[in-house]
Amino acid sequence: MPNRSPRFSRRKLLLSTVVAGLVPSMASAQPYPDRPITLVVPFPPGAVTDRAGRALAAELGKRLGQQVIVDNVGGASGTLAGQKVLRARPDGYTLLVGTVNDMVMAPIALKQAGYAPTDFTAIARIFQVPTILVANPSLPADTIDEFVTYARKQGAVPLGATGLATLQTIGGVMLAEAAGFRFEIVPYKGGGPLLTDLVGGQVQVATMALGSALSLLRQGKLKSLGLISLRRDPTAPDLPTVNEGRFVKGMEADLWGGLAGPPNLPAAVITRLSVALREILTDPPFREAEARAGNVVAEYTDAAAFTAFVAKEETRLRTVAAKVQLD
Repeated sequence: MPNRSPRFSRRKLLLSTVVAGLVPSMASAQPYPDRPITLVVPFPPGAVTDRAGRALAAELGKRLGQQVIVDNVGGASGTLAGQKVLRARPDGYTLLVGTVNDMVMAPIALKQAGYAPTDFTAIARIFQVPTILVANPSLPADTIDEFVTYARKQGAVPLGATGLATLQTIGGVMLAEAAGFRFEIVPYKGGGPLLTDLVGGQVQVATMALGSALSLLRQGKLKSLGLISLRRDPTAPDLPTVNEGRFVKGMEADLWGGLAGPPNLPAAVITRLSVALREILTDPPFREAEARAGNVVAEYTDAAAFTAFVAKEETRLRTVAAKVQLD
C-alpha cells in the first residue's frame, strides 16, 4: 500500500493537470455569438444603407440572441468602412453592411482603397435598389427631357453625389456624357448630408439610391427626373426611368447591398449567419417594410452564390469604370 500511494498521487496530479489545460479550451469554444456584434455601415446616418443596416441589425439581434450595434463609418466612397472590417479579427463580431460601392466600385476605381472585392467573405445579398436622378422643386425642369435641354444651355451643372467612386456618381456622369452636357461633381460622404443640402437648395440636382429619396419625393420636397435603370422599380412604379425620354437610352446604375465579413471567416460563423439571414429575407413583414422604404429585398442565396455574384460584378464594373473620368 505505501508503494502504491506515490504512483496514485502522480497519476491524480497528471489527470488534474490535463483537465485544467482543457478547461480554457472548452470555455473559449462558446457557441457563436456569445457577445454583441458590430455591423459597420459605410455611410453616415440618414440614407438607404444606414436605414437598411439598422433594420437588418434589429432582425439579426432577435434571431441571434445578441445585441447588434450599428457603427457608421463614412468617407472615401465607403472604403474607410471596408478597410475597418478587413482589419478586424475573423470571428464574426465585426461585419460589413456592404454595397456595390464599397465592396466593388471603389476598390476598382481608387488605388488608395488598398483592397480587392475578393478580399471580403461574402455572406448574402440583402437588397437591391435603383439610382435616381432627383432635383430640388425649384429646378426649372420636371422631366428628363426638360432637364437635358436645360443642362445643355448651362454648360456644366453641379451634381450632388455620395463620393466620387460610387455607382450613383458614375451613373450620373455616364448619363451626362450620353446626353451631351457635363456634370460638375459635388461629393458628399453620404446620402444624409446630401439630402439636407438638396432640400435646402444648396445643390439642386443629385444622384442617390431611390430608397434615400423616396420619402421626400412622396412629401413633395424633391422631384424625380428619372430612375437610372432599365426598368421601373416595383416599389415606386409611378416613377419613369431616364430611358423613357428622347435623349438617353440604355442607362443603368442599379445598386445592391449585402452582408460581408473579414477574410477567413470560419465556416461555422457563416452557417449561423446564413440561417438567420434566410429567415429574415423570407419574412413577409420584413420584405414589406423594406418595399415601403424603396428597397427590394433580395431572394436568399447562400455565401457561395453571393461570392460568385460579387466576382461577376467586379468584371462588369471594371468595364463601366473604364468609360468615365472620376477625378
